[in-house]
Amino acid sequence: MSSEKNYSSRQKFLQVYETLKKAIEDGTYKNEQKLPTEIELADQYGLSRPTVAKALDMLRKEGLIERTSGIGTFVRQQSRTGLNHFGLLIPGLGETEIFESICGHMSHLAQLRNFNLIWSGSMQEDAAMRREHIEQLASRYIEQHIDGVFFTPLELTSEKDPVNQNIVRLFDRAGIPVVLMDRDIVSFPARSQYDLVGIDNFRLAFILTRHLLEQGCKTVRFVARPYSAPTVQLRIFGYLQALREAHIASSPGDIFIEDHYDADFARRLLDNTNQPGVFCANDTTASRLMHTLTDQGYKIPNDVKVAGVDDIKYANYLRVPLTTYKQPCKDIAKVAVDTMFSRIQDPSQKARTIYLDGELVVRKSTDKSA
Repeated sequence: MSSEKNYSSRQKFLQVYETLKKAIEDGTYKNEQKLPTEIELADQYGLSRPTVAKALDMLRKEGLIERTSGIGTFVRQQSRTGLNHFGLLIPGLGETEIFESICGHMSHLAQLRNFNLIWSGSMQEDAAMRREHIEQLASRYIEQHIDGVFFTPLELTSEKDPVNQNIVRLFDRAGIPVVLMDRDIVSFPARSQYDLVGIDNFRLAFILTRHLLEQGCKTVRFVARPYSAPTVQLRIFGYLQALREAHIASSPGDIFIEDHYDADFARRLLDNTNQPGVFCANDTTASRLMHTLTDQGYKIPNDVKVAGVDDIKYANYLRVPLTTYKQPCKDIAKVAVDTMFSRIQDPSQKARTIYLDGELVVRKSTDKSA
């Protein structure tokens, strides 16, 4: 008698489920290995994609696989052998809360997926000292023979480009894969050779600018700090596109790249404006600007509306709660880890750019009724 099971038409998914489960358990598919696509499995078993998807969902619920949109389906067995050691290198750790949140989510994933995560960052304010410190940390990772590094390139200093280029060269020479988080090491439209996981900066800027216009702003100006990451350039492009589609003229004078927000800055920012709105490159910049504007007698949102990016913790607790675009920190952490394991499995694959969507969070700083 044949031992092969007979499945009813409603149970065909069990054929795929049990076959794949056995292949995972006996090592045919190894931990972190990428499985065939739904289309490939459907062809292999002569079944429909929905049937295959149902089988894969059962395996996911049992913790045997994990599926990531745009990347694929991977075996996620909790094995105690072959523990991976990853380094997390964030030169500006502490400058913005989003990276602390991303690191926290990655630490949680390290426990779930059985890999070791080492944190390192630098809070040195002096550019030369920060460069030396970050390069020392990179060298330490290399000495520890880590399996991969998650790197958020340095910004807000004239030293950022040589520092970032030198760091990735060090890892390249050591044969250590790099996954960039949040930003590239080159400015758009150039693209480096490394995987990149972050938010869709063009889209978020378009959405925020359009929101300010919908709230009644006739003029929208953009504010950022000097030597910002390439992400800010993408936000400027999104901001300009939203103005173009609204048939609102813009000029280089509408973009303010400055580091000190005082009475003179406030005057220049709002000079010759009609129902102004200000799009700040991040929440930290927005909160500093709002403080200056309030000190100068401007009322937010009555006289000027202000929006930022990130949704840091205190954005909702400012004197005037801040409208912002929330970063998907948990998703960034998860996709970055998936990308690293995929890179380790297939080092020859082309560099991927994975942009995620966040969420517009509307608060009083852009209130239309004010």
